[in-house]
Amino acid sequence: MRRATGLFLKGSLLVGVGLLLMGGLTAASGWTHLLAGLVISGVGVGLVNPPLASTAVGVVPPHQAGMASGINSTFRQVGIATGIALLGTLFSSQIRDYVRGHAASVPGLAGHASQLSAAIQSGSLGAVLRRLPPPARGAVEHLTRGAFASGLNTILIVAACIALAGGLIALATIRSRDFARTQPRA
Repeated sequence: MRRATGLFLKGSLLVGVGLLLMGGLTAASGWTHLLAGLVISGVGVGLVNPPLASTAVGVVPPHQAGMASGINSTFRQVGIATGIALLGTLFSSQIRDYVRGHAASVPGLAGHASQLSAAIQSGSLGAVLRRLPPPARGAVEHLTRGAFASGLNTILIVAACIALAGGLIALATIRSRDFARTQPRA
């Protein structure tokens, strides 16, 4: 089972490296900036999934494999939901902070940072842009791209740290002796 632990560690490292490669976004970044990180993270996820499932059912006697598989699936869903909630909150907070810190540099927005931040977070920026005079629209669009890039950079770093820590924890805690041994059939 060292092979499963090794694959899990390699996969977690690739996911973490891929997430870090996606970071460094700016307001001017295009989608191609994310491409290498997406490919590397995708390979990492592909390496993580099989050993994760086999480890979940491998540490219990064969007659309890269904239960272990169900528990594994449940914890994965809870982890996904929790991760989305936590990273989404962090993303939203980073957008708010970025807009508050940079709105004063856009003429006419100094006192409207909270409203602009709320519009960006709720997805109603289009309505706000239509109400702005044409010269201010470009500056607000650039500010919005910068806010999204800042938020995404933050959650990419946090997610990379979680992936890397998960791989190291797996390396330290998954032991061959914990796997159930099956008796060969006569």
